Amino acid sequence: MVSAREPYGRFATYYDFIYHGLVNYQGDVNFLEAIFRRELRTRPRDILDLGCGTGNHDLALAKRGYQVTGLDRSSSQLSIARRKARAARVRVRFVRGDMRAFDLARTFDSAVCMFGAFGYLTQKSDAVRCLKAVHRHLRVGGLFVYEFWHTPAVSPRDDWFYKVGPRYGLVRLGHGRFDVRTRVLSVEYHFFAFSGRRVLDRFSETHALRTYTVSEMRGILSRGGFRLIAAYAATPQKKTFRPVRRDTFRVMVVARRR
Repeated sequence: MVSAREPYGRFATYYDFIYHGLVNYQGDVNFLEAIFRRELRTRPRDILDLGCGTGNHDLALAKRGYQVTGLDRSSSQLSIARRKARAARVRVRFVRGDMRAFDLARTFDSAVCMFGAFGYLTQKSDAVRCLKAVHRHLRVGGLFVYEFWHTPAVSPRDDWFYKVGPRYGLVRLGHGRFDVRTRVLSVEYHFFAFSGRRVLDRFSETHALRTYTVSEMRGILSRGGFRLIAAYAATPQKKTFRPVRRDTFRVMVVARRR
């Protein structure tokens, strides 16, 4: 099981190998910029990214001229993010911290939290704490744009991933369970890295993510000092201004600091 102190421990090594091609990072940034143009009078100068992981969104944003700070609890993922930024000769500040309680001693024009990161706040009180922390770090009128998993669309199932690269192949088996009472979707992952017939690495991690409804999220945002501006349907491959339906699994929220 994933340690509370070190999420994405050994998983971090294989994260980019798995999600390269599955997540359209450039498309995500295109959509963020479309939201900025729609909702802000001026282009944001600096952006805070919560749950930044290995920094894929951060590097893409920095290459477009934004000053980016990425925050994550996983030292393993942050090490990879810093290495990638150095290799790309891109300046991004990466900080290890808990998005429920952090103090960077500065404010930002906008903040984002992409992919599944917000779901790791498995208690509603944790989500409110996160929003209050973001509120303290945003300038008045600043935007917080983030994704969450939509409770009505949850359908736990077993899945598998298989990919062969130049250095190794990887199999990931997943088994999902949904707790209706807590609205937490837990996925138990089993990883097998191999080269030919030789197993290079094998381990298991369980990831638990909280799901929400849009109305529930509106109330949480209000408690955190934000106003819900819009909620859009999203996928890892494509984000548009389509409205949320009952079967929408990923929801992209746009909220403004009050």
